[in-house]
Amino acid sequence: MMKKTENITFALLAGGGALPGILARAALARGWQVRAISFAGQPQPLDLPLGVPLESFPLGQIGHILAHLRGHHVQKVALAGHLEKPSLFSLKPDAAGLKLLARAVMMHDDALLRAVTATLEENGFTVVGVAELMPDLLVPAGVLGKVKARAEERDDIALGRTVLGVLGDLDIGQACVVHKGVVLGVEAVEGTDELLARCAALRGAENRGGVLIKRAKPLQTELADLPVVGLTTMQLLVQHHYTGLAIGAQKTLVLERAEVVALADKAGIFVVAE
Repeated sequence: MMKKTENITFALLAGGGALPGILARAALARGWQVRAISFAGQPQPLDLPLGVPLESFPLGQIGHILAHLRGHHVQKVALAGHLEKPSLFSLKPDAAGLKLLARAVMMHDDALLRAVTATLEENGFTVVGVAELMPDLLVPAGVLGKVKARAEERDDIALGRTVLGVLGDLDIGQACVVHKGVVLGVEAVEGTDELLARCAALRGAENRGGVLIKRAKPLQTELADLPVVGLTTMQLLVQHHYTGLAIGAQKTLVLERAEVVALADKAGIFVVAE
């Protein structure tokens, strides 16, 4: 765990959701000066602490973003929150953005994130992973809560892990839903929330069952886009009558863990990290 450090200027490249606000508070608690950058036309961060400056840039304007970071003497940067995958035509990249896209080769998540982190580091910024700032968000292997998976659900988890291993090598998605040995769906650009709704309809909206398996991709950088689950995820599992959640131990961020586990126990949903 990093020690509290003074005189550090820290910037969040922030997408949507609660995670950017959580990280901003963690950085402030270390005595760091915190700034945030969001992206025009993309999901916005929720609940940033009062007093944290927030600037917005078009997603493809990498050169302008780097100049902004340098102008505010930023030393450390973290990437947090979710973004919607844009089309190449909507990016409108500047010269630095074009260079980054050429470096990524393909518009796949991991390739882009590796190109972004490499660009930041080459420009003198230290990229800080979420796990480095808040290691308590990662969970060790084991059952979270009182409910345990049944034998057939253990088989579904094993199948889901195999599926995600293959898809992860192709840089496709971090989640899938399996029910009674059938893969109902895999996560694509629509995200986990839509995956859960889609698979519930395929299973039968009034039926109960199915496991959400969510894991980091095999070669994924730990500096950005680790899988995230939180209270909203569990609320959707309850709403759509799922029976389990299986996540990757030490490589999945669990927000609002106590609330997640309490709701899972109440609804009879198992949560396991492995």
